[in-house]
Amino acid sequence: MNPDDLRGEIDAHLHEKIDDLIESGIPEAEARLQALREFGNATRYAEASREVWRWAWLDRLCQDLRHSVRAMRRDPAFTTVVVLTLALGVGAVTAIFSVVNAVLIRPLPYPHPERLTWMAQYHQVFKQEAVSGPDFFDWRSQLHSFDAMLGYNDDHSNVVTGDDAFQVHTVTVTGDFWDVTGAHPALGRAFAPGESNVVVIAQSLFERRFGADPRTIGKIVSWGGRPVTIVGVMPRNFRFLFPLPEIVSEAGSPKDVEAYMPSGLSPANQTHATARTAVLRVVGRRRPGVSLAQARAELEALESRIADQYRYNPFYTLTTLHLNSAGEKLIENSRRPLLVLLAAVGFLLLIACANVANLILARGTARHREISIRAALGAGRGRVILQLLTESLLLGLAGGAGGMALARLMIALVARLGPADVPRLRDASLDARVFAFALAVSLLTGVLFGIGPALASSRSSLHDFLKESSRAMSATPAARRMRAALAGAEIAIALVLLAGAGLMVKSFWRMNQREPGFNPEKTLVLKLSTGGPSFGTTPAQIAHVQEALRLLEWAPGVEAAGVWNSPLLGLVAVEGVPRQNTVTTVQHTASSGYLRAIGLRITQGRWITDNEPEPVVVVNQSFARRVALTENPVGLRIGDKGRIVGVVADLRYSKLDADPDPEIYIPYRRSDSLRLVDLVVRTSGDPRARSSDLRKLVSSIDPAHPVYDEQILEQALSDSIAPRRFNMLLLEIFSGLATLLASVGIYGVMSYAVTQRTREMGVRMALGARQDQVVRMVVRKGAAIAVIGVVAGLGVALWLTRLMTALLYEVRPSDPATFALVSLALLSAALAACWIPARRAARVNPVEALRYE
Repeated sequence: MNPDDLRGEIDAHLHEKIDDLIESGIPEAEARLQALREFGNATRYAEASREVWRWAWLDRLCQDLRHSVRAMRRDPAFTTVVVLTLALGVGAVTAIFSVVNAVLIRPLPYPHPERLTWMAQYHQVFKQEAVSGPDFFDWRSQLHSFDAMLGYNDDHSNVVTGDDAFQVHTVTVTGDFWDVTGAHPALGRAFAPGESNVVVIAQSLFERRFGADPRTIGKIVSWGGRPVTIVGVMPRNFRFLFPLPEIVSEAGSPKDVEAYMPSGLSPANQTHATARTAVLRVVGRRRPGVSLAQARAELEALESRIADQYRYNPFYTLTTLHLNSAGEKLIENSRRPLLVLLAAVGFLLLIACANVANLILARGTARHREISIRAALGAGRGRVILQLLTESLLLGLAGGAGGMALARLMIALVARLGPADVPRLRDASLDARVFAFALAVSLLTGVLFGIGPALASSRSSLHDFLKESSRAMSATPAARRMRAALAGAEIAIALVLLAGAGLMVKSFWRMNQREPGFNPEKTLVLKLSTGGPSFGTTPAQIAHVQEALRLLEWAPGVEAAGVWNSPLLGLVAVEGVPRQNTVTTVQHTASSGYLRAIGLRITQGRWITDNEPEPVVVVNQSFARRVALTENPVGLRIGDKGRIVGVVADLRYSKLDADPDPEIYIPYRRSDSLRLVDLVVRTSGDPRARSSDLRKLVSSIDPAHPVYDEQILEQALSDSIAPRRFNMLLLEIFSGLATLLASVGIYGVMSYAVTQRTREMGVRMALGARQDQVVRMVVRKGAAIAVIGVVAGLGVALWLTRLMTALLYEVRPSDPATFALVSLALLSAALAACWIPARRAARVNPVEALRYE
């Protein structure tokens, strides 16, 4: 046999032998590797070496996992506390992330959501985004950057089916609605371009009002006073998710769209020469490869040509173009509050990690013997760190599993109690992205709370253990400093959360301050629509409203009743005041009884009557100061609106978090239209007890025009700040949990310090130290940690709370009273947590302490 064949046979034999040795034990395999190296086969040695170390890594991992599981089972109390603490932090951050995922991250459920674009003309006077009808049709026909465009509007429509009458939130659409949304009716058909007097209803309306009867398709109903045919029913999972103004339902929350109709608009009836044109909201779909910047440039060029062509129209000098992603436009008011909440639960998770790290450090002292022996038997520092990190990661995964179970409950609670005007809040769920996030957070927390204790414990040696064997093992100075630093960090993070919650609470308190005489808890608001062919003229609308007021004023338990029309925005000027001081003003129409019904307070002059012989108006204090430039504008004239006869106090009657605008009140009988009005009723008792009777009373005038919404004004005002209240509630919960965890953390540090210094306490007591001196010594040390944490937390809070400016109302982000109060509250909690171990230390028996081992 030649040498090459012999070498090949030996290599084959060694290959078989090395596999057997790897299965039987790693040390023998490593010995065989040495033999291979001496034999001189470098290639075979390298291959075998990689194979051995691959199996060695897996073997060590399995050993670490088995050891970690045994360690967790040996100390069930420790494991339970750690897992529950982590579950609380991971569960909270996962629940809030699921909401962030549903609202901010998940794309719109329409075809090509990344190409959908919100397009608007922003009116600098009215502060509103919309598009005029003629411009929409010019854009749709002349823009090459878009392959589809949708124009829409929304309204409340009176619907009469036999003996039943109700209101439906309806969207009227023009353009490419079915193409842009990708919607297909689940029953019936969609309406075609140019079709009129047809409607496609939502599944919810189909079931609630029509009993899910398939014969509803083809049924003719009275819709807004005209006959309309129901031609289709939308799928259950379809929702209209383009920006809409806030429409409030009977439950006080934004009402979902329940019907879709063609608008009837066309290039023929929407021209630049038309005196009154429609106002639309517009969403376009960009062509593939067209960026938002390219689409904006083309649209600006087109608008410039239109403005030059119709330069006599001042509309184009008062508007600017706004383009944005449709998804971004939908969530623009929700992004910052949700990110603040996500940061808050992130801080809560950090406090939980610090608490767990403190527990592991305390437990590390008890394991000093084990780690020292492992080091003496040859385990290197890296091997010990890896073992301890494996335990931490396993605890982190166990806490993450518990957190997922807790997150499921929290998501359901948030979806149920959260404000309805947060888009897609109820779509929050534990999907694949949320699971991946929870897994990453669990692993990250395992590293965060495990790396510090692992580094500190890995320094143990057999020499240290033998040196300390004659007395109780105590923590190293490094471990003690780390535990104190972790407790201080918990205090600092808790202060940041408390400061944010405190600022929100103060804002909420400022919002709820009321003017004298304003009692929204006794005020009932009934919404009434007088639109449609049956009320084709304003006199007919006024007569209907007048009859409703007459019935309400004579109803039992009613103290006052008035009417208030939906406000309009407009420019008004006061004679004798410079024109440059003209500002956008909110214009109301109201009845004589509205003053007492709503609780307005007259500061000068008088209130309007229903039968004014000449045009007169009443203004509020903001109008007097900002427009009329005087505290007493009575007698001044506002253009064609009339002479000012009175001034009323500013009143927040629709949104608690909105500053009062300049307002004027005009007698309702001088209104151009009363298509949608609020009947305001002040009752002597609880308005809830009278609401049903009053609603039936007004609806009896004309069953085809019922009261479609009734609400206590106090509830309406409360709903107007529902997102703020929800954010405040969550911040309060998270800051409360953070304070609790921080107090537990400092209690743990001081309790452990007392345990470690039991012998010292005994010596001090034996030498004559009084109990109060021992208490002061312990409390002083804990107070030092708390004070350092509070000071550090104040610095961070002063920097971070600036990001909350948009969420606050009449409160500065650096409000000194709030910061002083939360600092005092946190210091009190920390001192209370120090007091318990301090009292225990003061009760130490010197004899028993000197025997302590």
